[in-house]
Amino acid sequence: MSSLANLPQGPLAINIFEPDAYEGSYKGDAILVHGFTGSKEDFDYIGPLLAKCGYRVFAPDNRAQHESPIAENDSAYTSQAHGRDVVDLVRHFNLDRPHLFGHSFGGLVAQCAVLQAPELFRSLTLFCSGPSAQPTPRFSAQLAKDLPGKTMQEAWQEFAEEMYVNHPRKELMKKRWLANDPLSLLVHARELATFESVLSEIAARKIPAHVVYGENDDAWPLEMQNEMAKDLSAQLSIIKDAGHCPNEDQPEAAAKVIADFWDVTPHVRFESAN
Repeated sequence: MSSLANLPQGPLAINIFEPDAYEGSYKGDAILVHGFTGSKEDFDYIGPLLAKCGYRVFAPDNRAQHESPIAENDSAYTSQAHGRDVVDLVRHFNLDRPHLFGHSFGGLVAQCAVLQAPELFRSLTLFCSGPSAQPTPRFSAQLAKDLPGKTMQEAWQEFAEEMYVNHPRKELMKKRWLANDPLSLLVHARELATFESVLSEIAARKIPAHVVYGENDDAWPLEMQNEMAKDLSAQLSIIKDAGHCPNEDQPEAAAKVIADFWDVTPHVRFESAN
């Protein structure tokens, strides 16, 4: 069951996984940011596992995706604007320096959030994401070509439904697809093709970082993700038998490497660079 968090840019739908329902002591908070065409339900499998490890997990729908309301204009759909939403979530819930996690496009959003308010976050995990635009943005480029001028219903019938024909949660995939603002997806597709690296600025903050990907991930080249880990002096974790979504392919393994990193991250403050 989701709830709404009323933020300055408008409400966001959010799922919260509470550690109180599980064994173990409370260790801290975490915000999980989903990727392109995704939703908070992308974390339905790892959210409870991370809560069982002692973390209170906040998983929002990005603005205009699934159950988060559509914005008045598409300026609210950039990675910078989504980053402001993440910062506002921290302040709305009065979180004490949560761990920040971004999957795929959500990794770009997480990088923007860290640069806007690095002092608010304890660590940064980039999960099957990249440092800059995708070299070969296949799905987002195809969507940018085929979606303009169509309703989400028309787009579902013409090209999206076939992607999910054998998906175990097909009805959820359809529900959230139809709820999305097509303008938000077009903005995201553009950013996946044009995002410029901010790794040097993030590295200057010296925030503890973790780069994680599935061994068969194909969204960003693995060499590019390896180099990103080096540039951030980040821990690198590779999840076996997983593709672009280890959170669904191998949730137990994914939750373990995520929580293990959080467990050893010190609670020290990282200020904005001058």
